[in-house]
Amino acid sequence: MKINKLQLVNFRNYDHCAVAFDKMVTVFYGKNGQGKTNLLESIFYSAFGLSHRTSKEDEMMKFSTEGMAVLLDFTKEDGTHSVKIKKYLDNGKFHKEIKIDGRKTTAKDHYSFLNTVMFSPEDLQIIKGDPALRRRFMDMEISQTDPVYYELLVRYRRLLRQRNSLLKVIREQNQLQEQLVPWDEEISGIGSQILIKRLENLKKLKKISIPTFHNISDKSDSLEIKYEMKGNNGETYYPEEESFQNVKDFYIKSLKERRFKDIMQGSTGIGVHRDDFKTYINNADSKSFASQGQQRCCALALKLSQIEYVKEVSGEYPVLLLDDVMSELDSYRRSQLITFINDKVQTIITVNDKTLIPDFGSNQYFYVEKGSIKNI
Repeated sequence: MKINKLQLVNFRNYDHCAVAFDKMVTVFYGKNGQGKTNLLESIFYSAFGLSHRTSKEDEMMKFSTEGMAVLLDFTKEDGTHSVKIKKYLDNGKFHKEIKIDGRKTTAKDHYSFLNTVMFSPEDLQIIKGDPALRRRFMDMEISQTDPVYYELLVRYRRLLRQRNSLLKVIREQNQLQEQLVPWDEEISGIGSQILIKRLENLKKLKKISIPTFHNISDKSDSLEIKYEMKGNNGETYYPEEESFQNVKDFYIKSLKERRFKDIMQGSTGIGVHRDDFKTYINNADSKSFASQGQQRCCALALKLSQIEYVKEVSGEYPVLLLDDVMSELDSYRRSQLITFINDKVQTIITVNDKTLIPDFGSNQYFYVEKGSIKNI
């Protein structure tokens, strides 16, 4: 998979711009605050229909404008394609339109059409941050290659919002708790399907990430990854393989046991939206006991494994987006990263100092200053 051309209209600090990607490695360099990350954000937006930096799409629109557009041309094994995402104002309300090869499409069909992997300094929080960041990492990895999983997530989140709303109504109006029975049945069924797919994904991820981590840690550390389920009374479970019916029965039983507590809190306290996956370096929890260097190494191994995972499942390497991570890595890890991507993964990099990027002899360099891009 290779991106050929990017065009932006009123995106962040860009009025109009067009960039042609002629090489496997493209480097955008310049001072902070000039718009380098905005370019990677627009590519990420083209792939997923959302930003990696904000949940508010309107923030990506250039200030005081009434619309924006991103157009990306790229090549896959089956030919050349285009993705266009447009937001525009109509009758006082913003609308979003997604087109693939000139035809309107849904968010579900768009999501897995162009595969990219983003690695930014914030991704170091995958190891030491909240469980929600690790769930997001896993959900995005699976959804890129499994449209069914994406649809399950959408359905689960909708059910979760509806169940939480019902919990508040029952609490405030003192209605019968039995109204929750059909909701518990449905959310347990969808949640069980999600869990089983996550466990299947984790097997593949471990197969790739553990040896990757061993290599980039200079063969001095070991890595283990476990999926963590939460129980009602503070218990934790670490399943490796489960049947659909066993998982569903567990969730239905757990939801029934904690029904009163959920009503009082107005939220659902157990399910795949509360799960986590834990990493262990040298048999110790990496979130609490690993050094910052080990945590960075672990995050890098997970991201590199995500690239290989997409390749294994889809048959094509995704496009790798590196947002100012070179300065966060020591020279050994930078070398390992560059060796990994050399000539097989199209890589688009932002960096302050372009000398941090080894020149393969065919690198492409763009200098970015105040929303202006110069090919230098």
